[in-house]
Amino acid sequence: RTAAKNAGIRDRGVKKAPFVVLIGANMPSILAEISFISNPGDEKKLKGPEYRQRIAESLYRGISRYVNGLGGVKVASRIEKASAD
Repeated sequence: RTAAKNAGIRDRGVKKAPFVVLIGANMPSILAEISFISNPGDEKKLKGPEYRQRIAESLYRGISRYVNGLGGVKVASRIEKASAD
């Protein structure tokens, strides 16, 4: 939820279900649906590297917060901008 707030996107809540793409995962897993390319407004935002970077950083912070709450597990401590490739 913090990721949505930090990235400036609508929080559609947390859903629990047997999502096909996550079935069989042997570790904690998430499915993050950030924006919808079928929505013209979302499509326009997704074309901007700043928007994508905000999303990536927000997801990193959320995952890092979760992992740090487990104790004894470390996550990379630096956020580096991804290349545009």
